[in-house]
Amino acid sequence: MGPTATLAETGAPSQESAPPPCVMRREPLLDKNRGLVGYLLQPLWLEDGRHDPGEAIIAHCRTHDVNRVLGFLPHQFAASPGLLRQSFTHMLPHNQTLLEIPEGLEITPEQVQAFAGISRSGLRFTLRADLAASPAYEPLLPFCRAIWFDPERSSKAEIFRQSLPHKQAGRQLHLGQVRSHEEFETSLLLGFTRFQGAWPAPGQAAGTAISARQKLLLKLVTLIMGDSEIPEIQACLEQDPELVRTLLNMVNTPAFGLPKEVESLNQAIMLLGRRQLQRWIQMLMYTEAGQPKGYLSPILVQACARAHFLEHLSLLRHPEQHVRAEAAFTTGMLSTMDHLFVGLSMSVLLGQITVDAPIRQALIDRSGPLGPDLRLAALVFPMAGDAAEDPAPLTQALGVDAGALAGLIQQAFEWSHAITQAAQ
Repeated sequence: MGPTATLAETGAPSQESAPPPCVMRREPLLDKNRGLVGYLLQPLWLEDGRHDPGEAIIAHCRTHDVNRVLGFLPHQFAASPGLLRQSFTHMLPHNQTLLEIPEGLEITPEQVQAFAGISRSGLRFTLRADLAASPAYEPLLPFCRAIWFDPERSSKAEIFRQSLPHKQAGRQLHLGQVRSHEEFETSLLLGFTRFQGAWPAPGQAAGTAISARQKLLLKLVTLIMGDSEIPEIQACLEQDPELVRTLLNMVNTPAFGLPKEVESLNQAIMLLGRRQLQRWIQMLMYTEAGQPKGYLSPILVQACARAHFLEHLSLLRHPEQHVRAEAAFTTGMLSTMDHLFVGLSMSVLLGQITVDAPIRQALIDRSGPLGPDLRLAALVFPMAGDAAEDPAPLTQALGVDAGALAGLIQQAFEWSHAITQAAQ
């Protein structure tokens, strides 16, 4: 990892250069196993106008500490003119940062020098393939670690023809917006290593029966959300020793804060209590058997981040309503389960689980008292296929300022990774 800087070392951004209010969106980047390997980081503006995204991200890193903002996974974001002007850019962690050269950038000798200077500090860039094919961008290719292809902008023939020279030059190949498993398999043969968006794995086409483990997990969630007794829940858990091991690993993370290590399922159930056990079983639903070592589920990570964000947003807006906050957490945890149980709609899944009306309304059509909260959570912690919308009206309706939201989003990101690392 390259050198990093703290806010104290670099000084706070001046009032004149402070970017307009925004919140940060993290879209998952996946590897060939559909595991989480990084994020696309993008500011969502809370007021109108043309703003510099890279400048906003640098300001966010300085405010919340760059190591906390980037965590342990690489983040890809815009190498905009505002970012290139910032001295702090040179201090970004090299292994956690991939700077995307934007479209429409004027390539002047001064700009090339700026890219060269940042490259000498150890940072690398990525460029969209159709731009890389343009002579105007050729001076920037030596600084590019990766080239990413957008299937909406490059035909199959162009992807096939252009990928080989970049691979031979030692550049990584990334594919944006994967649309099918067949497209994914072809890209693997060409040497692609990173992917944006979700895609169905073999045997996961719409209408396909879910696996035996998924049936067990869905039964567990049904039991814990209903009125089932603890012994029945424990007996169901014990049918899968791997689930028990994962539960114990998650419970023993520092994020949970238990005074001593939990060694058995019975001890975990006694210490957790029903409310906390419900949370952990909701998380267990997203664990996947048979994955390689180090696999990190984007479905689990985004569910946990949404749940933490929604709970604390609810507590911020309604500090005395703890039942509402609990419902908000559950809404976030369940909001990505239709990505796990491929072929089953959210309405079908909810037909098998007992949930209160506000949770059901939010999950089905983003309505009810928790609907706007979930819409905002899905904007900042998105899954493939989530609807895009302007966040400004949402945040105005919720009555929470950008600074408070930024803090909640950052805390949710950190908490989700602290929890989900234990589920590997």
